[in-house]
Amino acid sequence: MVRITAVTSCLLAFAITVYAADAPKGWLMVRDGAANTNANYANEDSDINGRLTGVSVLCKNIADTPVTVNALIATDATRVWGAARNVGGVTTVVNLGGKVVIDPQTNNPNHCVINGLTLSQIKGIWH
Repeated sequence: MVRITAVTSCLLAFAITVYAADAPKGWLMVRDGAANTNANYANEDSDINGRLTGVSVLCKNIADTPVTVNALIATDATRVWGAARNVGGVTTVVNLGGKVVIDPQTNNPNHCVINGLTLSQIKGIWH
């Protein structure tokens, strides 16, 4: 009986694994701070080719307006956002060869990560 329970528990753990999906083109991304500077990415990881990985952003299918951007930021209960807020598009990231992966977190349901862009590329996507 104990063995069956252990195997069942193990199988259930694998059954509920959630796989991340790519954010589709057309979605808006928001990043805090001076996103067009080297310093904003000083603590980010990069792969062996020098492309950034796991760059934290918020993303969602919303219009680029102050009201919708502020509403998106309000969904992030994990941090206090500063006054400098930068927006960019998933389409731009994809067109440059990168990916934006939907990565919801506890208290941050619209968290995403950018992978695959160089530092110079990512600094140029924000406005």
